[in-house]
Amino acid sequence: MRSIALIFILLFSLNSFAHRGNFLAINNVQVVETENSWVYNFQIENINKVEVRDVKIEFVINMKSVYQRYYPRIGAKDTVFNEFFEVPKRALRPNRDFIQIEITEIFGLKDDWGGWDSPNMPKQVNSLFSEFYMEAPWRMKKTNDLGETEPIPVHFFLHDADLIVGFTLKIDYINIQVKNASSSTWGPVLAFDTMPDPDYRNLFTCQSPDDPGLNIQAFDVNSFSAASDKTMVFDTESDLFDEYVSVDATYFYFTINLPASVLAGMDDVVDIRATVSYANFTMTDEEFGVRVFRSDEELPKQTGWYRGDTHLHSMYTQNDAEIGLPLCATKEAAKLIGLDWITTTDHTSDFDNYGDGNILTNWSLIQSEAGALNTADPSMIYIAGQEVAANNHEDKLVHLLAYPHYDDPMGLPFLGDGDGDISSTSVSVNTVLSQLSAIDGFSFAAHPFATEDKLPLIPVDGGIWNLGEAGFPTNGNNFPKTGGNIIANDPAASSDVLSSDPNKLVKDGLKGAQIWNHRGNLSIGGTSGDELDAWDVNGNSTPLSQADTASYSFHFKKFRQGQEIVNHVNQLGLSLKNQDSTYLNWKMYFSGGADAHGSFNFSNTGNFAGFGSIDDNAVGKINTLVHCPTGMGTNGTEILRGMYNGNITMSDGPILTMGISDNGDDQTNEIYMGQDDIVNTLALSDYFLNFNYTTTNEFGDVTWLRLIVGTETGETSYQLSLDSLSGNQLLSYSLTDILDSVLGSGNTPQEEYFYVRAEMETFKDYSTAVSTYRTDYGLYHSMCNPIWIKLAEVESIVVTEFEIETYPNPANGPFNLLIKHPGTNDIRVNFYNAIGQLLSSDVYTVDQSMIVTIDETQLPMASGVYTIRASVGEEAVTTKFVRAKD
Repeated sequence: MRSIALIFILLFSLNSFAHRGNFLAINNVQVVETENSWVYNFQIENINKVEVRDVKIEFVINMKSVYQRYYPRIGAKDTVFNEFFEVPKRALRPNRDFIQIEITEIFGLKDDWGGWDSPNMPKQVNSLFSEFYMEAPWRMKKTNDLGETEPIPVHFFLHDADLIVGFTLKIDYINIQVKNASSSTWGPVLAFDTMPDPDYRNLFTCQSPDDPGLNIQAFDVNSFSAASDKTMVFDTESDLFDEYVSVDATYFYFTINLPASVLAGMDDVVDIRATVSYANFTMTDEEFGVRVFRSDEELPKQTGWYRGDTHLHSMYTQNDAEIGLPLCATKEAAKLIGLDWITTTDHTSDFDNYGDGNILTNWSLIQSEAGALNTADPSMIYIAGQEVAANNHEDKLVHLLAYPHYDDPMGLPFLGDGDGDISSTSVSVNTVLSQLSAIDGFSFAAHPFATEDKLPLIPVDGGIWNLGEAGFPTNGNNFPKTGGNIIANDPAASSDVLSSDPNKLVKDGLKGAQIWNHRGNLSIGGTSGDELDAWDVNGNSTPLSQADTASYSFHFKKFRQGQEIVNHVNQLGLSLKNQDSTYLNWKMYFSGGADAHGSFNFSNTGNFAGFGSIDDNAVGKINTLVHCPTGMGTNGTEILRGMYNGNITMSDGPILTMGISDNGDDQTNEIYMGQDDIVNTLALSDYFLNFNYTTTNEFGDVTWLRLIVGTETGETSYQLSLDSLSGNQLLSYSLTDILDSVLGSGNTPQEEYFYVRAEMETFKDYSTAVSTYRTDYGLYHSMCNPIWIKLAEVESIVVTEFEIETYPNPANGPFNLLIKHPGTNDIRVNFYNAIGQLLSSDVYTVDQSMIVTIDETQLPMASGVYTIRASVGEEAVTTKFVRAKD
């Protein structure tokens, strides 16, 4: 009887969801339950009663193709015939998962040839129904600088209420409870009826505005009341049964900040449960759960380094599979998590999916909102970027992260065409890179090379970035160091990475690759977890547990695969640069970002909507730290400058940075990650390789710190000895001594470029708190971008009483340059930016000494570190000048 009843219900509600193609159709879908499986029976209709060949039909669960059937030939007489897919029960939930039976190929050609879709889409993807999300930061500092307990922001986000057919959504009340993670007993419902009403209203922030253009319904702070047994009772409307507030817009959201008074005496790890109750008879209550890890310490910090997320989606990402959360709520959470900046990288394919569908209007909205939030509070900066949907070498969809020029952070034009989510895009990788290059913008290839980085066939006809270089193992082989099947290197096809210009290695506009993406360290296998309560704080489902670290879908495995390809590009660049000193674009940087879709606590969107997976990815789980000695700059100008120049290191907690001192002072660095420089072999004793590593109790002790030297032929790794495994530590080595240790005495390349980079791992023992952390250990990492150097003899400079000095230094306007030299001489003064580009050159006639006032005509007003070189004959002196903003 169970099977018959189920068939009746599904037939009644599902058959109308078939979409017919031009040649074939999927009809009469029936679902039968057996002891161990679900059987999807269906009919294939030959619409035109003609012969068709090379047909592929796929069974898709939550946007991921799971099973396929192939038909070499369907004859003209095969007008209707029966087929089925049998799926193990553990693999799907028919009443919750989104199921498709799709005809994806006819005559071997890939297209949407028709199929059948179930009406229900699960919470793991952006469904066609109204959905509430509840979010709170996954970690935060427990107290502020005054020692006061920080409130915990709990954000509620409702979307797609306007898509409900037949009635309007009515929210009755919301209840919130808290408990220690170590406890199984919840405290009472948080009630604020004894709190003065103005104080109660002040708990609410990030309130949705009244915006008809984007179909946002205003959150009215007077639309609800406090009660003795409810956290929020909505009471602006009523019927015979309830009081409520009606929501019929696309978006409705707010944050309630749980005050110190309700957190007093609680442990560092807090569970939060919320219940949303509806006044609609057809709607059941929804229950949410999150776990917040509070720390007495900030995320690890180093002076002059700013931590951010290069890949994040806001509510301006909106498609059938994914959505993000409001910028204001993300900023609230990100500040507490410990981020300094975020690049918003919403899909260009989605900018026509909301509002009136005007792409340029919607793009200007996110730029304006980011700028306004930066002005209101510059302690956490938004940079408006894009995740561009573009076609690769074989017209398959790939993504790239596009960023504006560092002097014009709000000047990035829209680079897509609004397509690429379901329909194909006309934008190509080459087109986007050309547009970026024309405005001096730049990009990083998003999740480009790993086996599991390929975007799915359904629904986006996805692909992968192609290296196209015969020197690296080709498709079908395994990655030499990491293992796993290579799918990103077909030398017979054109490259998505390498330039066709014989004088350049990497294409203009492409600075690097975001190879560390989506940190899913914990996950819930199959479909057994609760997508609204991944930590199982409510105790009624399968909780997160340690992900399979051996799987090639594991985030660090994917990083290592991508790193192998980036390393190969950089080794090829060394070879070409060493053959031709004028060679361009010979370096490739790498970066990291969470690719979170609004997730503050855990992710239920899956890795690109993959099979309904639930994991612990969230905002700030993977970071890029940028060196900005003068601060982040207005709207992130200095963040962008540092990313453009590769002055970055990656981290998921601890920090490792590296630099080279060239003046005999081993406490300061003059050469940073991302830069290239010549080491003067006549003054080797002046060069030191310096490391700064920082970890806190939250991320455990250092297990290893490795220096890696890369040459044209490969890399050599060397593990450094450490006196201390915790805290903030400085290490300094004579450059030649440490290179001899790594490569062997006398083996360091001479008169040719090579690179040095470094990596670090920390270990945190959770074995005594497995039920809290859902694993018995944690591994955390930081990886530096390379420094490129060449050991060469530099002609000795005769220095007399020749000197130059700038004051004030730093300066945010005109400054003075003092030049001293015996006698009367014509002194040439050159100004260089941080990457060695000559900005201006002037000659001054100096009699003993001279003071010159320098303004923006000689040196740009953009903040940053500049080099000033004065020379006469064979004598030369240099100094550094810091341009600072107000």
